[in-house]
Amino acid sequence: MLSSSSSKCRAGLRLAPTTLEQRVELLTRFLLLLLAMLSGWGLFFLPGTIPIHYSLSGSIHPDLTGSKWILALFFLLALTLYGLLSLLSRWLYALYHPFMTAAQRAEQRYQLGRLLLAGLKLCLSALLAYLSWMFIQGAISGLNGWIFIGFLCLAVLPLLLVILYLIQIQRLR
Repeated sequence: MLSSSSSKCRAGLRLAPTTLEQRVELLTRFLLLLLAMLSGWGLFFLPGTIPIHYSLSGSIHPDLTGSKWILALFFLLALTLYGLLSLLSRWLYALYHPFMTAAQRAEQRYQLGRLLLAGLKLCLSALLAYLSWMFIQGAISGLNGWIFIGFLCLAVLPLLLVILYLIQIQRLR
């Protein structure tokens, strides 16, 4: 349902989150909690310097090490991205509004945009949690080559979400 807000600088479209959006948001928050626990565990139990560069076979390059505080950086980065994408999700209609041509499709485009942003939050949180786990695992016992396949899949997933979004937007035209 379309409605305008009292602010002149932005238009408002107040739609309740869909069930899928709520589930994705819940899963994202779970991943953020997992990332916080991984970072906390790593900061307490890992040595001060950990390997941060690996070959595709999982072998460690001994000259490329870094501080264990990179785990805290991953957590802070995940929180920052989550906050920025959540803020963008709240102002999404204001960005869409000048380009809307058909009011009957405004709700569908807005919901697709919100779902895309929720999916991006999930993918980025999963990627950073996986990287943290990978660094912890590498510092403890080393890695095998299969771990990088998971990393590559998670790294490509946001691009696939954007492509799916663009396909759905083309269908709405």
